[in-house]
Amino acid sequence: MGTFTTTTRDVPLTVSRPDSPSEPRHAVVVLQEAWGVNQHIESILERLADAGYLAVAPHLYHRGAQTSFTDFPSAKDALMALDSTSIGHDVRAAVDYSRSEGADKVGSLGFCMGGTASLWCAAVPLVDSAVTYYGGGVAEARWDGIAAGTELAAQLQVPWLGHYGDLDPSIPPESVEQLRATASDLARVYRYADAGHAFNNDTSTSHYAPDSAALAWTRTMEFFAETL
Repeated sequence: MGTFTTTTRDVPLTVSRPDSPSEPRHAVVVLQEAWGVNQHIESILERLADAGYLAVAPHLYHRGAQTSFTDFPSAKDALMALDSTSIGHDVRAAVDYSRSEGADKVGSLGFCMGGTASLWCAAVPLVDSAVTYYGGGVAEARWDGIAAGTELAAQLQVPWLGHYGDLDPSIPPESVEQLRATASDLARVYRYADAGHAFNNDTSTSHYAPDSAALAWTRTMEFFAETL
């Protein structure tokens, strides 16, 4: 297995490949948090490669002067500069790369803002199945060209799995339940009672909830095994 960066359609992609010498049959496009393609996202790529997937993370901030951040106020302008055109172009580049490497099915897995994008990918659709971890914009749209999560969940074209923490003040349980109520039969939504926002991020001691993270990862791997 190796992790490296390449470029497709002018989009920088960080890639992790499985150890197997044969071409990967399935791939997962990993969509970044607000911080960019950082240590946490790279660790997700490596975990997916360990599980046998080609894992590809497009750098969604590549059009700006800065592509990674350490605090949200600094990242906010880059985040809000995104829209359906830029995100769609970058996801399609990652999907194209995955298929050129032999993947016959491609999923998406997004965290925080990338979780919102992953839900949108399932509604367009740009992928064969999608997973969201605590993606915002549930009740109100976040980006131009991308509807609120409740609308997207009703428009799903492929299977979608969502993970949300009950202690997340930015996505309260009532919003998650509204999302569940409007979602199509292609959706599965899980809540985690002892988890807040970014509960999967094991590089953040203030956010990481190991038990919830482990359960959500098990469910994610089972979901991809079923849908890809």
